[in-house]
Amino acid sequence: MSKYDVTVAEYPAKRLIGMKIKSAMAAASADCPALWDAFGPRMGELAASVSGPAGSFGVSVMLNAEDFDYWAAMEVTASAPAPQGMAAMELRAGLYAKVAVPNLEKLGEAFTYLYGAWGQEQADYVCDETAPCYEWYPANWQPSEAFEIFAAVKKR
Repeated sequence: MSKYDVTVAEYPAKRLIGMKIKSAMAAASADCPALWDAFGPRMGELAASVSGPAGSFGVSVMLNAEDFDYWAAMEVTASAPAPQGMAAMELRAGLYAKVAVPNLEKLGEAFTYLYGAWGQEQADYVCDETAPCYEWYPANWQPSEAFEIFAAVKKR
């Protein structure tokens, strides 16, 4: 497994609007891309409400050790209405560990490193597995291109 550079910083809260599915770890490699296939053509419905840098978010909220909710979403203004078939969610402000991921193929490896090796080898922070974690994809992103993942952390 590759070693990834991890930086920890304070990030502001974000309001997102998007589409959500419930999945399990074993089904994620099919379920999550299918959600993006459904959300991608609808991203234009949020264009007038976008806040922050152009791009999109993939947000995971663990329900238990295997099951999670996964969102495909965009950051929007506080007053933006959710189009039919979409919903709003909030990412809390706080400390997050950030990892640059070279391409989509390395997503699982990067999350495994962040929640495993990195979390065990440093003394200052611990990943908050009860908080949402997210991927941030720049505008016009392609699967062969780099993106970032963020995991909420707490001081030890």
